[in-house]
Amino acid sequence: MGMYCEVIALPEGELRKWIAARSWETAEPPACCSVNLEKSWHGLHYLLSGSVWEGDGPLAFLLAENETIPDSDTGYGPVGLLSADRVRQVHVALSALADDALWNRFDSVKMSAESVYPQIWDEPEADLRQEYLFYFRELKALVAKAAAQGDALAIIIA
Repeated sequence: MGMYCEVIALPEGELRKWIAARSWETAEPPACCSVNLEKSWHGLHYLLSGSVWEGDGPLAFLLAENETIPDSDTGYGPVGLLSADRVRQVHVALSALADDALWNRFDSVKMSAESVYPQIWDEPEADLRQEYLFYFRELKALVAKAAAQGDALAIIIA
């Protein structure tokens, strides 16, 4: 099966209600304002932050420095919440990062050695590049839309 990551953008009050109702267990997030990063979330975090589990600054937003919602454990930790202000900071940082600059951070040997999930780093690099840049662009678009609308983000790993 595996661990999947869903990033959802909604006004903060709506997100808090959705999370409190444990909707990630029973309902699909709204298609208009979410992106499923599938199993690429950890590789993306690594490419964005340079860190396996932590990282500093707005580009580490998938795993680090987020408010967590009490009683929202998905089995892999609590749901992370980024305020609208933090979403704007992430948007500025992501906007400054081009596809090639992100992919230049790719190092299959190091990612394998550091057990970056999902540990597929021996696959053809061209295939991995296509997959990870697709998810990167989807994530960038969602964050840009959320920043423009003043929305918050929830990050759910389940």
